Amino acid sequence: MNLQTGDTVPTFTAIQDSGAAYQPTSGRWRVLFFFPKTATTHCQLQARRYQQVYSEFQALGVDLVGINGDPRQDQLAFRDLCVLEYPLLDDGQQQLSTLFGVLGEPWPDEDVRRPRRCTFLLNPENVIVREWIDVDPALDAQTVLAEVRNLRA
Repeated sequence: MNLQTGDTVPTFTAIQDSGAAYQPTSGRWRVLFFFPKTATTHCQLQARRYQQVYSEFQALGVDLVGINGDPRQDQLAFRDLCVLEYPLLDDGQQQLSTLFGVLGEPWPDEDVRRPRRCTFLLNPENVIVREWIDVDPALDAQTVLAEVRNLRA
């Protein structure tokens, strides 16, 4: 299934980097951003840019969640390195990447497929109101924040 703008995201459960279960519930706006690999400069840049505006998302009543398929210990190290306050979801089984249709081709010298750098904005009814595919990691957070402000105005 390839979810896109206008689709309702079905209920799912994923494991956060903290080890706790994450299940999105209706009633909150939500940004889900997929990134390929924790140990890369561009992924660190994207995550840090989201952290820089995290309090603004919170003030607007928007939950922020990063998603990738790296092992939990890599995500924990990534969280510490980037000093992140928002959760990262484990997509090692590629269920979310497949559901959202963002699973990319294997990287050179790797057999594993990783998610592409894509972002989805969900409204309180879990409907995708906007999607950004193959985003610029330096601009993604500000672009999404501007759209949230526009929609919430």
